Amino acid sequence: MDNVIRRYRTFACAAWHKSYTKAAEELGCTPSTVSRMVASLEEHCGFPLFERRGGEQELSREGAQLLSDVELLLDDYERLQRRIEALRGPDAGCLAIAAPSSIVATQLAEPLGRLVAEHPGVSVELHETTYHDAVRLLAEGTVDLAFTAEGDRPAGMESEVFFRDELLVISRPGRFPAGERIPIASLIDEPFVADSETALLLQRELRHASVRCTTASMEAIIAMVEQGMGVSLVPELALVPSHANVQVNHLKRRAWRVIYLMRRPQAELPRVAQAFLDCLGAPGKAEAQPDAPGA
Repeated sequence: MDNVIRRYRTFACAAWHKSYTKAAEELGCTPSTVSRMVASLEEHCGFPLFERRGGEQELSREGAQLLSDVELLLDDYERLQRRIEALRGPDAGCLAIAAPSSIVATQLAEPLGRLVAEHPGVSVELHETTYHDAVRLLAEGTVDLAFTAEGDRPAGMESEVFFRDELLVISRPGRFPAGERIPIASLIDEPFVADSETALLLQRELRHASVRCTTASMEAIIAMVEQGMGVSLVPELALVPSHANVQVNHLKRRAWRVIYLMRRPQAELPRVAQAFLDCLGAPGKAEAQPDAPGA
């Protein structure tokens, strides 16, 4: 407890009991400690708080005038402490998460529903962002957790693989034989609608491809492919669910996007964030795929 509050509490307790000895019993300290705390408060105030009359400690005139204000202060302090404890706990407070919309919808909705069912007092603040902005919001302290495909993490942060999903070729129906696995080299001359964030495979192996459009929006990529603007590589998660009129083919050498869960060290997380991690369960550790590095 703050030392100033301790002095005021000691003064009030001695006033209620009219005895340093009985105040010490209630506070779990010695009478000399009570005497020392009262003397320190008297020095701070600049006037005596008690007058000894017979065997009791009676309030001085100034002490009697001060007591009611001290009692109000102690009540307010107790309410403040209860509020702080409530906000520390998983049954109150706000959980802030940054993630792309596809991850929110397909991976986070169910555990978030479980969190609020178990802890009805919590609120959830979702920032549907690009991967880069998710990391930035985490570094700024705006969010507690970030889901990103970026492997590099800000200093002081921790990250772990959350899940992997396969990169797939999408095109207008009939552009490639249905069910055929597409060699990456065969896409070099195709007009491309590029994903600016997850197409590392494109940057590495298709750097001479004809890129017609670049965007971070999966919805926009799928819509433009549907309208015949080109082909694209998109993570499987972006296609679940999807009612777009596009054809989906696997790459001949399968490639994977890796999604990381990024956060501050566990001990520094608010309890509501720790409760959500419990609802989330162990991050998905899909078995490593030998065909191609994650993209």
